[in-house]
Amino acid sequence: MDSVAPLPSSPRLIIDLDAVRTNYQLMAILSGTAKTGAAIKANAYGVGLERVAPVLARAGCASFFCAHLSEAMRARSVLGHEAEIFVLSGVSYGEAPLLRQKFLTPVLSTPEQIQLWREAGDGEPAALHIDTGMNRLGFDWHGFDPAMAEGLNLSLIMSHFACAADPDHAMNKIQLNRFSLIREAFPKVRASLANSAGILHGPETHFGLTRPGIALYGGAPLDTGGPALAPVARIEAPILQVRTLRKGENVGYAASFTAPRNMTIATVAIGYADGLPISASNHGFGRIDGHITPLIGRVSMDLSAFDVSLLPSTPEPGDMLSLLGKDLEALASASDTLSYELLTRLGPRFVRQYKGSSA
Repeated sequence: MDSVAPLPSSPRLIIDLDAVRTNYQLMAILSGTAKTGAAIKANAYGVGLERVAPVLARAGCASFFCAHLSEAMRARSVLGHEAEIFVLSGVSYGEAPLLRQKFLTPVLSTPEQIQLWREAGDGEPAALHIDTGMNRLGFDWHGFDPAMAEGLNLSLIMSHFACAADPDHAMNKIQLNRFSLIREAFPKVRASLANSAGILHGPETHFGLTRPGIALYGGAPLDTGGPALAPVARIEAPILQVRTLRKGENVGYAASFTAPRNMTIATVAIGYADGLPISASNHGFGRIDGHITPLIGRVSMDLSAFDVSLLPSTPEPGDMLSLLGKDLEALASASDTLSYELLTRLGPRFVRQYKGSSA
């Protein structure tokens, strides 16, 4: 009997490291005279911190931003001792020795964190986060007394735009003015305000250091418009079964889709355990050989159904359906979410394949 090669049964995630490098270089150009850092939190927005961080370093990035100590320690292990790594959550009791040992820079947001680092930081650098209107982390700009930072070895002051995706939003100018006032108290300390979208607002937002995030990974920083970015992440999910759906029959849990006509549907190995949000149910889409294929029915844990009735030829089990790539923003919009969430939800079950000369 002839042997038959097994069909692929799990999705793979294809990550273009050259695209990451290209996007970083574009953000660096748009940052003008400011240095350009990089946000690599949440596993480099889902695409792999250990693979992405060295690519960014080789592209010229020297300053990296992580959310938590655990992320920063992973980054240090692959970046070596030269890179500057900021921990956005700051410092808590028990973490100071590790921060010092790994030469990690906490971003301080409360008087308690300042006091803790002053006592336990042993003179190592720290950053200050000033809240200028987002009301999330940081010192309230209203009552902030620069004298609170006395005795600290400050390497950066920073804030974060709340509405940068909309360049015309009034909050952008308000936050810029507030941050500029605070910066006057620290004339010799680097300042950072602009994320990916903020970079596109122009030189007045750049200060000494920009810190792009979503743009590095192929997501659009602005609600509309903006530069063309290279797609970074693409999912290839195998078709497991092709079947005929008769008019009036239902698909998936809760029977949320009823066939309006006889249809051909493909069951694909992709679900919410892989990061495809349930909000994509009956709204999302993929592509087969470049042709759009609507997602029908509810996304389940491991499987989703796609309408392949209108394709030039009927696919077969083992053929691949693509998601994300150049459709990242469109799929996010159809799923009533953001590209940030689609990327950071990418699950551990993917067979990850890195490509490009940087791989």
